[in-house]
Order: sequence, then structure tokens, then C-alpha cells
Amino acid sequence: MNVETTWLLTVLGAPLAAALLLPLLRGRCARQAGWIAGLAAALSLIATFALLPALRRGDVPILGSEWIPAAHIRLVLHLDWLTFPFLLTEAAVTLVAVVYTWGYHRPDERTPVFYALLMLFAVGMSGTTLADDMFLFYIFWELMLVASCALIAVWGDGERRGAVALKYFIFTHLGSLMVLMGLLMLYDATGSDSFSALRAGITLAPGLVTTVTTLFIVGFCVKMAIFPLHLWLPDAHAVAPMPVTIMLAAAMLSMGTYGVLRFPLSIFSPAQMAPFVVPMMVAGIVSELYGALMALAEQDVKRIIAYSSVSQMGYILFGLGTLTYDGVAGATLHVIYHAIVKALLFMCVGLVMRATGRRRIAELGGLGSAMPLVALCTGAGVLAIAGMPPFCIFVSEWMIFSGGFHTAHIGLSVLTLFGSLLTVAYALWFVGRIFFGARPEGLTVDRLPWAMVAPTVLLAALALIGGLFPATVCDWVAHGLPLILGGAW
Repeated sequence: MNVETTWLLTVLGAPLAAALLLPLLRGRCARQAGWIAGLAAALSLIATFALLPALRRGDVPILGSEWIPAAHIRLVLHLDWLTFPFLLTEAAVTLVAVVYTWGYHRPDERTPVFYALLMLFAVGMSGTTLADDMFLFYIFWELMLVASCALIAVWGDGERRGAVALKYFIFTHLGSLMVLMGLLMLYDATGSDSFSALRAGITLAPGLVTTVTTLFIVGFCVKMAIFPLHLWLPDAHAVAPMPVTIMLAAAMLSMGTYGVLRFPLSIFSPAQMAPFVVPMMVAGIVSELYGALMALAEQDVKRIIAYSSVSQMGYILFGLGTLTYDGVAGATLHVIYHAIVKALLFMCVGLVMRATGRRRIAELGGLGSAMPLVALCTGAGVLAIAGMPPFCIFVSEWMIFSGGFHTAHIGLSVLTLFGSLLTVAYALWFVGRIFFGARPEGLTVDRLPWAMVAPTVLLAALALIGGLFPATVCDWVAHGLPLILGGAW
């Protein structure tokens, strides 16, 4: 075992060890549980960065063992340039969510279990990203669903949390079953469950390519919450504890994008994917417009930001559907920048809810003078989500739109460009209604824990820094593009 494989193990091993240890502390070290989870999340993030030099040298950190030799199934973890941006996003979001939890969550005897499930949720996402075989991929894919569902069912807000968790499980598991069908069909046709082997080149009948690709795209679009496959998302985001909502919106949604990139776009050629260009672009536009309109119509502050995720995933699907360099690169960048901005906005919402005890936007207003730092951070978030320069999402949206104009479907590109005006509308309406105007009678503001404020300020700064200095992240994404569509750009 060399240094790279040690770091690779640490990415998953640190949060997994914490998840196994924390339940043993139940009722004894409730307050220390958060520090243990934070340490594990920090180690996982450090290990992710520690693997970057190996990638720059052209190495591919890999760790594997035989599992079922007769069926040619191995358990393999590996990191490449396509994986790295997603792994980094998941690790970073987990860490800021855990720190935010220190202030959000009131410790009790179940607190260690709460943090243990957060760690399992993180292991599920990171394992899904690192898996290099179908078997392991699906195990981790289901783990993140089970862990997040348990968090919603037990610690969610309101009496409907059980029903919401069940709805979330059923909808997303149906998508998972479609993904599983696609995986099994690929395995049956090729006799291999290795992603690396599949990417090296396979020959399938045209009808099978169409069927498998359809299963993958629809299944992964459920996880991305693309309209009309989004029905699980608004309730799940609204009811989940805020740290879980942050991880759902900023990290788990990206798993759908990763799935589309890792499977159909990595395995099949541009010619094989060509029939899916218009459907993906159209579906992206519809989701973009629907999510923005619903954000304008909503009154619950968490559901407003939840619907904005439906809209933002539409931009990503549109970019992927262009099958152009700019479009796919922009979509991948948008995953990273959306994670920063969506985590920021949900953290700001959590601060408002914690300080006022209210979550309906009609009951809020005039909070700018009482909460100037939160207002500044929220302003940065809404300007970023609206794609305003110099904030980070301007860069990714520019590339997505550019990719659209490099296709033959200029009309669709114009439509998605003008559809972004709705994003500006709901973003400005959101911040205006909460922080400007007259303060409603009886609205008071409580002090906020530093553990909730500090990561919020950090993400607001990153939203600006990412837009001013995008070169590093763009370089990471550019290194991964030769692994997609055979590198035929």
C-alpha cells in the first residue's frame, strides 16, 4: 500500500470510522459527537486534496480486491479527473454542514446517532463517486438514500416527516431501480462490471444502446430532480433538518450529474448519444422554467430555495445535452458552483429561521438592519444564483449558454438564455421580501450561534472568489473532459 492508496482509504475510512464509533457514545458524549464528526469530515477533505498531486503526475490512485471471481466482479475504488471535482464538492459540503450543525442541532442522547448518519450519508456519496465497478457503485448509491431517509424520518421538522421520508424513498428508489436495470443490462451484454473496461470500448446493438441510455438518463434525472421527476424534492428539502437539506441540495443532487457523465457520456460515442441531444436540452429548459416559476409562487422560504434547485439542475442537464465541450464543461462547473451557492442560501435561510422562528416569507421583512451580515451573505447568494458577475455561477452559465450556441438548436439556446431572467426575478424577490421594507409587527431577532454564521460567511466569500479566480477549478474540469465521449471534442 502506497501513500496514494492510504489517502484514498482515508477519504472513506475517516467518516466510516466515525459513523461506527459515534453510536457507541450514545448518551455519554453528546456534545463531543459533533467534534468527532467534524474531525472525520476534515480528514476526508484533507485526503481528497492530498490526492491531487498524484492526478497532476498522471497517476490514477486505485485500490481493489477480488469479490466474486467466477462472475468477474471486483471491488475497486479509483480516482480520476472526472471523479475529483465531485469528490471534492461532497467532502467540502459535508464539512461545512457538520460545522453548521454544531450551532443548529441541540444536543440530546440521540445526537451521536444523528452525526453517525450524517457520516454514512457522506460515505455513500463519496463511495459512489470513487467506485470503479457497478456492484460497489450501487451499494454506495443505496447507502446515501438509506442514511438520508433515516435522517429525515427521525429528525425532520413537523408531523409529516415520516410520510415525506417515505415519499422521498419511494421516488428516488424508483430512479435507482432504473439505474440498476441499466447496470445489469450492461453487465449481461459485456460480462464486465468495471467502469474502466467499459470506457475502454464496448460494442452493443443500437437498440440496446438506446434502452440502456434511456434507463440511465431517466434514473439519474430522478436524483437530479428534473421536472417532472422532481416530486420528492420540495417536501424533502423543506422537512429535512437544515444540515441534511444542505447536503441533499449541495452534494447529493450532483450524484445524478455524475451518473450521466460516468455512464452514457463516458461509455458511448457522440454518434450514439446524438438522439438524446434535443430531449435532454428540452427537459433541461422545462425544468429551468418550472423551478423558477414555482420559486416565485412559493411562500415557505426553504421551499423557495428547494425549487431553485429544480431550476438549476435544468441548466446542468441542458449543458450536458449539448454534447459540446463548453456545454459539458459548463455543466460540470455548475455542479461545483451550485454546491457553494445552494449551501450558502440554505444556510442563510437557516439563520433567518433560527433568529426569527418564522419561515413564511409573508411574515418576514425589514431584517436588513437587524441582521446586516446575514443580509450581505444572502445578497451574495442571490446575485450568484442569478448569474451576476463577478460571482461564480456567471462563469458556468456562460459556458453552458456558449455550448448551446455551438449546437444546431439555436432556438433552444435562446430560450434557456431568456429563461434565466426568471432566476433573476425570484432571487431579487426573495432577498427583497426578507431584508427590505417594513418589519412586521412582533418580529424579533435572536442572537445566532457562531457555528452557523462562520460557514455561511466562508461560502459567501467562496462564491465571490470562485468567480474572480475560476482558473483552478476550470483546469480540474478540463482534465476530466478527455474521459467523456471518447475525448472527441
